[in-house]
Amino acid sequence: MARERAQRLAYAQGVLDITAGSKSYELEDDDEAAIPNIADIMEADMLAEHLDEHRFLPAAERAAADRDWVFGHVIVDEAQELSPMAWRLLMRRCPSRSMTIVGDLAQSGALGAPASWADVLAPYVADRWRLAGLTVSYRTPAEIMSYTERTLKDVDPAIVPPEPVRSTGVEPWEATGPLADLVARVAEETDAVGDGRLAVIAPAERLAALAAALPSLTTGPSPDLEDRAVLLTVGQAKGLEFDTVVVVDPARMLAGSPRGANDLYVALTRPTQRLGVFTLQPS
Repeated sequence: MARERAQRLAYAQGVLDITAGSKSYELEDDDEAAIPNIADIMEADMLAEHLDEHRFLPAAERAAADRDWVFGHVIVDEAQELSPMAWRLLMRRCPSRSMTIVGDLAQSGALGAPASWADVLAPYVADRWRLAGLTVSYRTPAEIMSYTERTLKDVDPAIVPPEPVRSTGVEPWEATGPLADLVARVAEETDAVGDGRLAVIAPAERLAALAAALPSLTTGPSPDLEDRAVLLTVGQAKGLEFDTVVVVDPARMLAGSPRGANDLYVALTRPTQRLGVFTLQPS
């Protein structure tokens, strides 16, 4: 303990030495106008004690423990999934309303998802926000972007898809057949992906049967995404990307919820190289 305290004191003294060395001396002849420096008001042992209390706690944990904690700026990812209550929480924790919000309403699976970003932001900031639309797709190749256009129109005909900047030369494939055919297709795609990553994305009610038929795929509530091949629901795949994706039973995804088109669009846009769509025949 004595050694650790000595290390903390040495660290704190170093911080004070640096701040003292960086203070401005332009006003040194005017004591009243001089800008206070932390080295003028705090000793090393005081700073070491403060660091000891907060050093190992991430900002998120410190904020969670302090109901009055606020942020100067907040970055929100997958913002299309936030509930009205979550937005209220964010606005309370960021009273400056300074935010960078990243999201795609076409990928929202929530039943109460807003129709526009104005619906989300207007109650808090009126019209004091700026929308920057994604016009270029670096991740999804042209062949897959073209294939997903009809699904995107089902989501919202007014949405203009981003322009892909690359092409793989591999068109998405469609197939229909029994479970044995799907198993064979997945084996082929697993071989073709090489050192890449493959995902089979299926409706939740299909997962148990597919997991039994495809034991080489990692699945479950928290599958290891470092594994070469995984079996996921749309919800689990959201926000992720894979070299190859096989989407199972697209019609069932469409009918699975009032926002089924959004779910299918999410599934179809997860691959960066190859896409397959397989419809299972009743056994």
